[in-house]
Amino acid sequence: MKKLLILLAIALTANVMMAQKLQRTDAYNYNRNGQYEKAVVAIEKCVNHEDFQGWGSRNEAQAWLYRGMIYLNVHQDPNLAAKYPNALELAYESLENCIKTDPGYAKENAQEVYPRIAHIAYTYYQIGIDNFNNAVYPEAGTNFRKSYEISTNGATPDTSALVNAALSFMRGKMYDEALVNYTDLYNLGYRNVDLYKNMASCFLAKDDENNAMLMIQAGLEKYPGDAGMIIEKVNMLLKQGKGEEAIVDLDKLHELDPNNPSILFILGTIYGNDTHDIFNPDKAIEYYTSAIGVDSTYYDADYNLAALYLTLASKKQNEANDLGFSKAEQLKYTELMKEREDYLRAGLPYAQKAYQAQPSEDMKRALRSIYVNLNMLQEVKELDAQ
Repeated sequence: MKKLLILLAIALTANVMMAQKLQRTDAYNYNRNGQYEKAVVAIEKCVNHEDFQGWGSRNEAQAWLYRGMIYLNVHQDPNLAAKYPNALELAYESLENCIKTDPGYAKENAQEVYPRIAHIAYTYYQIGIDNFNNAVYPEAGTNFRKSYEISTNGATPDTSALVNAALSFMRGKMYDEALVNYTDLYNLGYRNVDLYKNMASCFLAKDDENNAMLMIQAGLEKYPGDAGMIIEKVNMLLKQGKGEEAIVDLDKLHELDPNNPSILFILGTIYGNDTHDIFNPDKAIEYYTSAIGVDSTYYDADYNLAALYLTLASKKQNEANDLGFSKAEQLKYTELMKEREDYLRAGLPYAQKAYQAQPSEDMKRALRSIYVNLNMLQEVKELDAQ
């Protein structure tokens, strides 16, 4: 009797295994024939069976592979994607289980496993791009991060996905998450100048000026001539009320590299900022024109110089508007308006050049304002026609 019970148990086990194999085979065939929903039902019955984990690693790995193939097809089917919103995630989970369950089987079937994993990583990347373009930054960061993590499974890590994840989180003001991704990039040996700038910006957003300055200093050691990094440091120093220190730092760089237009431009932006005590328009004009002298195509210098002359003209206008009606004040008014006109004429060629280089609406409005105030009506008409 005991022997009979043993034989019955063996027979029962064999029947269970046979049923699972049939479900797996059915799932494969349904998938091959494009009957993806039926394939889902069959494969779920297989992998969710109570005896599935006792089936043997190769059988289990094959079932996970089929499940990954099925859910990837479901995700790509426009008629099913909405019904199975987590299909892409389930596809990757399945392929990952295939590798973990039997690495040998996964290696033998590498052409079935790893290209699909790469495709899933690419799909998450594309979803991230769509999120980013639609300014849905937290979701973009999450999908780029998924793409990166998937890319590490049997392939070279995709640092571009990590870069985009960090930038997306930063744009979404999720600074801790951004710093996690930037730190991962740093640990991978990534040393792009934007990494230092953006990490500094994240630390600043968290009111951590010490770490922000450390990142800026590290960035300047790696990229000593990068204008953006110098600006970051100067902005930090100005924010801390250390304007003179910023000037000293820039003057030293200027001495080392006197023909670097970026350094000349930065000095111009510092002296040309009328919100700071060190505002000195004459020096700003000198540095901007020097930068243009070194690089005649320096758009930012042309733009800022035009803007500075407009600011100076506006200041003269405001000063004139505050005058009274006495004879002396009216004489002063005439003098101020003449100085205002001189500033507008001085700024005109830079505004024209900047607009020709990059015809933005902002620059167009500025140029039009100069034309109107100088009574250049024909030029106004021609500009409006553009």
